[in-house]
Amino acid sequence: MNTGSDRASRVAQLVAVLLMFAFTLTIRVWGVSSEFLMLGDQIRDWSIASGPFTALPLVGPPTHFSGYTIGPAFYWILWAIRVSVGPWFDNLPHGGGVGQAVLQSGVDALLLAAVWHRTRSAWIALATVILLATASFDLSLAAVIWNPVVGATLAKLATALVLLEWPRRSAAALAVTAGIAWCAVHAYTGAIFVAVGIFVALLVDSVVAGDLRMAWRNLSIIAAVVALLQVPYVAHQVAHRFGDPAMGAVIGSVGRIASGTEPLQFARSWGAYASAFDFIQASPWQIPWAVWVLVACGGIVAIRYRHDPALLAVTLVPQVAAVIGYAFFLGGLEHYYYLSVMPAAVLTLLLGASALPSPRLARLVSIALCAVSLAIAPARILYATQLSKLPEYGALVDGSRRIAHFTEPMRAIRTVFTLPATSDPEYVYRILGGRLEPSSPWVGVIHVDGSVSYRKDE
Repeated sequence: MNTGSDRASRVAQLVAVLLMFAFTLTIRVWGVSSEFLMLGDQIRDWSIASGPFTALPLVGPPTHFSGYTIGPAFYWILWAIRVSVGPWFDNLPHGGGVGQAVLQSGVDALLLAAVWHRTRSAWIALATVILLATASFDLSLAAVIWNPVVGATLAKLATALVLLEWPRRSAAALAVTAGIAWCAVHAYTGAIFVAVGIFVALLVDSVVAGDLRMAWRNLSIIAAVVALLQVPYVAHQVAHRFGDPAMGAVIGSVGRIASGTEPLQFARSWGAYASAFDFIQASPWQIPWAVWVLVACGGIVAIRYRHDPALLAVTLVPQVAAVIGYAFFLGGLEHYYYLSVMPAAVLTLLLGASALPSPRLARLVSIALCAVSLAIAPARILYATQLSKLPEYGALVDGSRRIAHFTEPMRAIRTVFTLPATSDPEYVYRILGGRLEPSSPWVGVIHVDGSVSYRKDE
């Protein structure tokens, strides 16, 4: 009978979702056309996405440990971005960054609605997305073409769908959610810990209810989806006669630990997670004890939401799985390995901090948490401008455009400024239609302001 108030609530939620999309997209793409981080990985992947869909690899990008990710979903998404968004930016690589940011902001808007739906708290929902979107490290990478970012985005999308209870609607919805979770693993292997949590969430309700028939049905759907998505990888292996292993470093680490050659690395794994949580969520400040607050909140969440096992599956399981999983890995543990786990961590922190017996007090604390997230956002956004940028990119684009309009083929493109070793001063020029010919006497030289001078070698 509260039709009017229900309608007002839906309108308020829609407005909040649209504003959040606009806000997060703005801070993610601000300055991308002049400071896009165009390194070797971005050049390689954008070049691959610039070809026809049929020429895309059957596996994902190579890893720095050897091997590659276990499926091509990252390239599928990047190709779709190149086709739909790229032409608006002359198919230059920063167009891929914009498309990636649009995808992530759309997912954040959905996550806002999902947390709002699950917690019945607009304040917790707003705080969750603000803390995630304005985290300096995450924000600095948001418009950089990079598969860990896409993996984290897909993992966050699957989490949002679980929180919305969408997989409960039908077998098809469950299959789509499982597929998105596994595509996150395609994009970045570290998303496997979130995928485990998603799969548990898809199974746990029927198991707790004692409906084993439904549990087996859901398990069969998940297994079928994973098997179907691994067909490209199998085809790749067949083409290479099963001589091109995907995750050699991981398999080697697990094998050495399983054989007793090396001990489990629990202490190192825990330390790496604590450091990553502090760096990703606390920067530009350092709060080494923040992870212990997270642990306390995790305990509170486990008790307070014990009757919502699906929620526990997407908040606590990914974090525990990451600590256990990386204990089997002997390589170095970088902060970005944990990007996909951060939504679970932030949601755990907020749910635990606001889990109070008095509804009124819980609401006041939720409002305070939202206010704090807004208050620290400017400093976090400012710090992000100092990370993962290539300030010379704008000059490189302007200069390349001028040289391409010169119409004469160039023997080479040079810059008076120093680019990172893995970048390529000629890449943008080629995309813009410029021609490089070894026989040409002309060398185009790009200056820091984007102006150009020409050197003619006889």
